[in-house]
Amino acid sequence: MLTRGINFPRREMKKKVTRLTAVLVVISFAIAIISAGFSSKPVYVLSTNPAVTIEPIATSGDVLSGLTVRGIPDGMGAFKNDRGGITILSNHEVAINDKVALLSASNSSTWGSTITKFNYSPNGKAITSAQNLFNNMKFWNYSTSTYQDSPIGAEPKNNATGSFGWGISRFCSATFSPEGTFMFNGVGYEGALFTTGEEVGDSSRGFAFDMNGNGWQLPRMGMLSFETIAPTRKPGINTVAIANEDGSATDSQLHLYIGKKQSSGSVIDKAGFTNGELYVLNAGSIANDNKFRTTIAKKTPVDVTFNKIDWNTDVTSFAKGARESGMTFSRIEDGEWDPINPDVYYFITTESNKDPGATKENPLEPGISRDGGALWRLTFKDAQNPLQGAKLEMLLNGTEAPYLSKPDNLAVTKNGIILIQEDPGNNAHVSRIVAYQIATEKMAVIAEFDKQYFTVAGANFMTLDEESSGIIDVTHLLAAKGDTNSYFFFNAQVHTYSGVTTVDPGVKGALQPARPDQKVYTKATKTKLDKQSVEGGQYYRMTISDWNAVFAGTK
Repeated sequence: MLTRGINFPRREMKKKVTRLTAVLVVISFAIAIISAGFSSKPVYVLSTNPAVTIEPIATSGDVLSGLTVRGIPDGMGAFKNDRGGITILSNHEVAINDKVALLSASNSSTWGSTITKFNYSPNGKAITSAQNLFNNMKFWNYSTSTYQDSPIGAEPKNNATGSFGWGISRFCSATFSPEGTFMFNGVGYEGALFTTGEEVGDSSRGFAFDMNGNGWQLPRMGMLSFETIAPTRKPGINTVAIANEDGSATDSQLHLYIGKKQSSGSVIDKAGFTNGELYVLNAGSIANDNKFRTTIAKKTPVDVTFNKIDWNTDVTSFAKGARESGMTFSRIEDGEWDPINPDVYYFITTESNKDPGATKENPLEPGISRDGGALWRLTFKDAQNPLQGAKLEMLLNGTEAPYLSKPDNLAVTKNGIILIQEDPGNNAHVSRIVAYQIATEKMAVIAEFDKQYFTVAGANFMTLDEESSGIIDVTHLLAAKGDTNSYFFFNAQVHTYSGVTTVDPGVKGALQPARPDQKVYTKATKTKLDKQSVEGGQYYRMTISDWNAVFAGTK
């Protein structure tokens, strides 16, 4: 309460000051009570390096422009919008068999996994609004070879009616392709696309979305457990995209799509996704990940080719064709094209199929299981004409300190750094973000989940099942002229429900909700909160001020 500019008599002024003091005392007391009874909003991920700053920008359970922010965030994209802010697109990896997700099941519209369209304010360093991206969905009918508004009856031959339903399950990583990616010499689609896919086994579908929320199934990308769909940005008439399969450790392939941009038709017709063929990577006599590890040294390129497979078939036949024609990897996770060299593609395998070196315990974490997976580099002779051949090499084999545990998502910077996110999966190891410098092979931990929430002994233990995901380099969007910092967005998945506890809150060692600050007192309130958010999650802005400081002291 300000009194500046108002003339009160001295006695009246004294009375008002007395009343003001009393009010302030009451307010302070109330704040103390509230502070004692309510936890503040948790911050799940912390920096582990002085050159790295991590700031939360939104949390699952927050209400923005009337929409409750969902949890389980995954693949992201970002671009400058016409409101002076930055639009962030974010998948939510919601499985349709999740008991909370089932509360929203529908027989007439899409449900399950979604994509949120956020507005981020660079000045305020926060997400200010949110909306569901989905607007209109087109599904491919394998029998009629046409698109339709419903997935019902659209299944491939020999697959049961309804096996391709309204439920969209587990959108994982994603690739944002900016305006101009799908244009060449005036031919193609001029707008941006967001490509992603389901990760639920061999009957999963790939999708592309424009910025108005119109989505199309991409049948020619195949039917596989998609981690990501990554189109190349190398200019040319061909539309080339890689699909990473996160299947089993003994049955995952790297798929390659080649189509041509068109001057007419729908968005995806013009973008070149409806006329191409599908191929699978083949390494000759090297049949699988394990043989590559035992016969080929790290950073040793091996010639690979791409064998054509039939996308227009039933689920079982497609999986068999890919398996027989391609090299088997141990669960391919995220992948990204090099922003400097458009002929180079980096990708991660999260497992090693029990390779002794990759699964050896971290000496600093005795008794805790891990799998260091691998980091791969695929170098094409010409990414616009990939059938000319490529070379495959393993850059990291999982034996290297600081001993990765289930590497998952990645981001590749213009200065030759790869940021790797871990998904240890309900494991006592606390998930981290690790920086890898390609030229020197140096590695450094730059972030880690807060142990008070993610270790059983932690004072506010939530769950052992945490992971970070969706990391993207946004330096070109946030750096001002002369600014030498590097900027990133990423997110956290916290696999516990928002408003549910396994036992009474406050019991040490008990599984606590992802949002202890949002007090819920009734079963109905808990159900409502969980239905809206599904699980925990958080979004971050990360600033790296000095890469030399990041790698200082590392070997």
